[in-house]
Amino acid sequence: MARPREFDKTEALSKAMDVFWTKGYEATSLCDLLAAMGLSRSSFYDTFGSKHEVFLDTITYYKKTRTSQVTGIAKLESPARKLIESLFERAASRICEEGGQRGCYLNNCCVEVALHDPKAAKLIDEGIGLMEDTFFSLVERGQREGDIVPSKDARALARYLTSSLNGLMVITKANPDPEALDDIVRMSLTTLD
Repeated sequence: MARPREFDKTEALSKAMDVFWTKGYEATSLCDLLAAMGLSRSSFYDTFGSKHEVFLDTITYYKKTRTSQVTGIAKLESPARKLIESLFERAASRICEEGGQRGCYLNNCCVEVALHDPKAAKLIDEGIGLMEDTFFSLVERGQREGDIVPSKDARALARYLTSSLNGLMVITKANPDPEALDDIVRMSLTTLD
């Protein structure tokens, strides 16, 4: 008879994600994961299978927890343009906070592994796609509300905003200069005019 699991799988995934987020996939060792997750090797292998499988699980976990917070913004009652502005302003603000230079987990995973890991690339693309769909929904709404220029293609704007926001989080890892962040945010939002 199998012994019951004596740990919270969601909490363990969150801790594994934190290690990957801080160190990167390649630099994270199995010992790093076991220590952070508080698991024995047998519990780790029985539950997650391998370092790669837990890594893929953390990307899915991030999409369900963090990315879903972004997608939920499209359901708020505020004007769509204000919501788009707040997404950019919050990202710029978070970068300047302690620990903010870690950036976005999906971005970090994309930069490190997407070219040589098709399974991870697919999951990352789905997560980034959720952000693009959120921007698309907001842009269309903003066009109906009259705050976003209606002559521009909503999908193209959504792709640009997604790229710009993700780019902001990547390039400022090296230098989170508030003035540069403000310039990037301001110029990105001019595409809505």
